[in-house]
Amino acid sequence: DVVLLDIMMPDINGLEVLKLIRESAALRELPVILLTALADTSDVVEGLRLGANDYITKPINIDVVEARVETQVKLKRLMDKRNQTIHELLTLQNMRMKLFRVATHDLKSPLTNIRVAEYMLRQHVNGNPQASHLLDTIKMTVLSMEGVISNFLDAAIIENGKLELELICQRLSPILWDVVKQYTPQAVSKNIQLQIEDFDVPVWADAARLGQIIGNLLSNAIKYSPKNSTVRIWGEQTGEQVRLFIADQGPGIPAHERQMLFTEFGKLSTEPTAGESSTGLGLWIAKHLISLHRGDIGVHCPPEGGSIFWIELQTCELSED
Repeated sequence: DVVLLDIMMPDINGLEVLKLIRESAALRELPVILLTALADTSDVVEGLRLGANDYITKPINIDVVEARVETQVKLKRLMDKRNQTIHELLTLQNMRMKLFRVATHDLKSPLTNIRVAEYMLRQHVNGNPQASHLLDTIKMTVLSMEGVISNFLDAAIIENGKLELELICQRLSPILWDVVKQYTPQAVSKNIQLQIEDFDVPVWADAARLGQIIGNLLSNAIKYSPKNSTVRIWGEQTGEQVRLFIADQGPGIPAHERQMLFTEFGKLSTEPTAGESSTGLGLWIAKHLISLHRGDIGVHCPPEGGSIFWIELQTCELSED
């Protein structure tokens, strides 16, 4: 458990042995106590720099040796226990990630089959409003389930610290309009008007992840808005920052629950207006993603009701190439 190492030895000195011990992966954590003459201060300093845990001066006092050895043994056992705990946690974390991947794959496969079936059935029910309505419901349900699965997988990746973004200078407008196009059917189903003020400015962004952030905010705005209302999107630039705003005409966020926004599984008492699903992960994921963009996210709650969510991004200059 402990090595008592005399600095002065006939063939190889103790400092050289200490260096070999610290270079060995198997012995690197082994406690080493140096034995040295009282006057060998420079050897003690060098030994501590090389990784010695302690030192004892000669002539040796047995009680001192026993006390220091006992201390190093206790520290070694605590370190071993700590390393074992870390290893077990990493093993559990890796197992959890594997289970997430397997579960999401196993869930996505049947959803893909349902999506294909919905598409094929639609070719045969053209002109039947009742059947078309049922197929629209199936399509929206599949999209909702895919969003839930994606959120849980993203949450696992974020918690493991393995999410990486590729930020490049690109225009915001195409990303925004791709998201609007994706969520237009959801708005149409509730007769919600999407009022977009085109705002084309170059920003540092990972297109897919920025689209995910905007999509989450737009989906929430539609989800919590009443039928026959309006969701407005616009942008403002101040210096090297740009803010994109998404405002809805929903009931707003209760003041005592606002601190729960952007927290993991932070579900509020406000319910979606058409029974849509919510995992409580979307805003938490959006906050992490926007921080990886070196940006910010927030919300303004007007006293008259509704919510105005915003994200802030860094602007850039597109090269003429």
